[in-house]
Amino acid sequence: MKRPLQSVCALLILSLPVAAQAACNYYPNNPRNGATFPATISVPSSLAVGALIAKATFGGTYPSGVSTCSPPIMQQTTGRYTSADLVTLPGVGGVYRTNVPGIGIRVYATLRWGSPYLLPLHSSSTSLTYTSYEHTIVTMEAQFYKIGNVSNGTVPGANLMVNSWDGRTIHTVLLNNPVSFVTPTATCDLAAGDVSRVIALDPVRISNFTGISIGTKNFDLTANCSNASNVTFRFTGTPDPGNSALFANSTGSARGVALWLHTPGQTVSNNSTRTVAVSGNRAVLRMGAEYHKTTGTLTKGSLASTVTVNITYN
Repeated sequence: MKRPLQSVCALLILSLPVAAQAACNYYPNNPRNGATFPATISVPSSLAVGALIAKATFGGTYPSGVSTCSPPIMQQTTGRYTSADLVTLPGVGGVYRTNVPGIGIRVYATLRWGSPYLLPLHSSSTSLTYTSYEHTIVTMEAQFYKIGNVSNGTVPGANLMVNSWDGRTIHTVLLNNPVSFVTPTATCDLAAGDVSRVIALDPVRISNFTGISIGTKNFDLTANCSNASNVTFRFTGTPDPGNSALFANSTGSARGVALWLHTPGQTVSNNSTRTVAVSGNRAVLRMGAEYHKTTGTLTKGSLASTVTVNITYN
């Protein structure tokens, strides 16, 4: 019976050094910080890539204090994302690509010295070799950014990051609720005054035609929009038989003359398109119309030409 007893005593002696390894006196608090967003967030297509969509401040007590450690200490971060999800936005920095196309997230903090700090939201592990560690967070917020074309979808709630030292949790960061992102339907309509519009050119004398065109009348075509980025104007009408870049004098009595329609520096002919960016919920196309000589002898009379404008948008 003595041999088994000696073996047990030896095992007890060997276990003492393991029990004596006190690695760290951890943060005085073991914080759990959560951020809450509206359940649904609308992302207009006009919002630029790289723009901030929404932000929310984390509640709870932030990490603070100093830990004195006996290295090495194994730090393990369990994050929702991977390092491959990290993208860089100009002027912003690192943002994690979420499961919703076009939506990125980051957790932005400032430290006690005012230094900015981005919390890692991807899984990793490392051995800490220093003996003192301070990471006092003063402010902390979750931020959603537009990182591309957005499709409707929901970023789930729950943990964004859990940070542990030697298997002990020291900080948990959560998204308190699922957040749905939607892209509102774009709409555009021609301004009421442009739906059916007569552009009246001033009368001119045949003797005034010292060149090939005369009598410019400038005007605007306007589309009023909601949640659209661009508007394309398409022009259709009967081309002049002698010059297809012009619109024919379909019902007027003059001969040898047609309608020249143009935007600044460019002729607008049948099936021409012009794309204009939406600004302040309006897309404005600068236009000009004038008399233009065509084939045959120019005679007195009237010019009457019809041009149809259709718009598409995104």
